[in-house]
Amino acid sequence: MNSDAIPIDIKLTGSSFKTNWSLLVLIFLMPFRNLQVQYLPNFGFGLSTINILFLLSIFHAIKYGVKPTDKIMINKFIVFYILSGILAYFVSFQLLGNDAVENWKSLKDGLIPLFVVFVVQRSAVDEIQWNRILLTTMLSIPYTFRLVYDQYLSVSKYHYSDSLRIRGPFMDLGANELGAYAVTASLVLLALLITTWHIKKMRYVLLVLSVGAIGSLLYSYSRGGYLAFIIGFLAVIFNYKKSFKILFPIVLISVIGLNFLPKSVEERFNSIEAPEEERDESAKSRFVFWKIAYENFKEQPILGYGYKTAADIRINPYQMDTHNYFVKVLEERGAVGITLLALLLVQLRNMIKVKLDWEKNTPIINGTVLGALGAFYALLVGNMFGDRFSHMAIITIFWVVIGLVSVVNSQIDEKEESHAIFKEDS
Repeated sequence: MNSDAIPIDIKLTGSSFKTNWSLLVLIFLMPFRNLQVQYLPNFGFGLSTINILFLLSIFHAIKYGVKPTDKIMINKFIVFYILSGILAYFVSFQLLGNDAVENWKSLKDGLIPLFVVFVVQRSAVDEIQWNRILLTTMLSIPYTFRLVYDQYLSVSKYHYSDSLRIRGPFMDLGANELGAYAVTASLVLLALLITTWHIKKMRYVLLVLSVGAIGSLLYSYSRGGYLAFIIGFLAVIFNYKKSFKILFPIVLISVIGLNFLPKSVEERFNSIEAPEEERDESAKSRFVFWKIAYENFKEQPILGYGYKTAADIRINPYQMDTHNYFVKVLEERGAVGITLLALLLVQLRNMIKVKLDWEKNTPIINGTVLGALGAFYALLVGNMFGDRFSHMAIITIFWVVIGLVSVVNSQIDEKEESHAIFKEDS
């Protein structure tokens, strides 16, 4: 894609291709666990409304979509990682026996975001469809922030306490999951805001959405989320083409903004660097769980103990998750799984980084790619504090953005071979 392929102003109408509405509804509803659990029908046999929408989006992508070029290298690494998850499911029978049977339901849900990458690739067939998918990832923010703020007002206190750990729409997950979702949304929105600042009508919309996303992150009181956001935002700033020009305004805004933070948020953030004797039980327990997981890895180093075994009483007397996804993969999928994860992450970083082309790409494209880069680094940090990789409500937004970036990657490769970037309207 280049500036001739996609105009600077975001274009949303006039596509000659059929819109994959099932995909757009799926993306919009994915973060709303409250609606999924309480209101959307469950059809039995492990099939939820989300699963049906996903299947419909696949059908549309196959029938009406356009098959991407085979040069999207990230696809093979995604497939390998999907296969490692399926293998881990079968391996788990050795420890769990018949208790492992029902785990296929959570496994399929955990794999949906990875498969969504392929659906996005076939559905983002022109600039308009690409833009529609990008826009849909942002539409969940207003409702999310409304829930978060309403919940915050109902429990607000001057000083921090665990009663402030609200969940927003992630009712059956937790505050850390809310924070993880808000981190990705915030970074993508801020990157787009930076690269499209000169487009007034986009500037104001992105400003409002960014406030909602960052507000959701602040009121999640997620220390891992705070740290992940800082690392991700630093990546956004220092990979921007004019980082030296935006650095001072960002520092100034940050300094001023810190003075208006609620005292409870300030206290929660400061607890990140608490000395060992002042750590709370949550922080202390993580080291215990990591040690147990490492000992289990040494007993099953090749394939691990299998899917959903990390918290099983037969190998973990505390029956608690590892609170670190990389440690969890090491324990459950062994050396094979952690190697495939590492290869996937390396390929992800390489794919995103190489697509930051300030000469050829439009501001919208570079904003999306820049946001993906920040979200990638944030994901690395966030997964050190818990599983931010396999809950579909959290991670789908990340993989949708990756799907969009991978199409940019694919289509640019085609351009170099003198092919059309997108099929022109007839």
